Amino acid sequence: MKRTVLPLLMAAATALAHNSYTGGYSSAPGSSGRCASSCHGGTSGTLVVIGFPASYQPMQTYRITITHNGGNRIVNFNATTRVGTSTTVAGTFSALTNSLRYTGADGGVYANPHLIDTATFNWTAPATGTGTVTLYAAAFQGTSTNSSSGQSGRVTLSATENTTGVQEPAFLPLNVALDQNYPNPFNPSTEIRFALPRAAFATLTVFNLLGQEITTLVKGDLPAGQHRVLFTASGLPSGIYFYRLETSDIVQTRKMILTR
Repeated sequence: MKRTVLPLLMAAATALAHNSYTGGYSSAPGSSGRCASSCHGGTSGTLVVIGFPASYQPMQTYRITITHNGGNRIVNFNATTRVGTSTTVAGTFSALTNSLRYTGADGGVYANPHLIDTATFNWTAPATGTGTVTLYAAAFQGTSTNSSSGQSGRVTLSATENTTGVQEPAFLPLNVALDQNYPNPFNPSTEIRFALPRAAFATLTVFNLLGQEITTLVKGDLPAGQHRVLFTASGLPSGIYFYRLETSDIVQTRKMILTR
């Protein structure tokens, strides 16, 4: 990360509300703030987003979790949604644990308090006819709100609109399911999706070919439904890796290939 953006990163971490900056800090288009898409940039962070659907039901509310899979605690995060890649805000947010809603026109949520490991918030999908929605999330990980060194990274996820008119039961799987990562082979990032038929304590772990644990992507209580996690293989060599999903009911493992 360039030294010139560090003051802006810390402004995001220390201020309680920059209502016009959330789009910029999260890398979303259309920010009215100074940050454009440079804040919280880079790929060294270990930000994880859980609960944003691959396909959304209009006007349905989804619980989204922001967490990390290693490194320092999250000094601050910013998350917002847009219609496709446009500047139009998609849906509405409400704060839950360790989060606070922006009141500015950019929409979205941020960390409150700072220096956290996990935060949750609700996102209510927009009305019928909106089309594809993009979630932009970014975070700075450090040791204190006054630190200028740490990890910064972002996650971008897309959700298509469900046009069938079927309500929530369509989103609840019958069994625990771990999908094949996509893309595969990948470099350097890939998305892992899994489904839970009911709320459960789940662990998603990555191993190398020797069976050595590389990282734990998810470990905690999750709601029922579809989940997806972005895995970034920073600093790992090319080769075969495995990812394993564990719940009280089942253990599932799949193979993925990293190519450099």
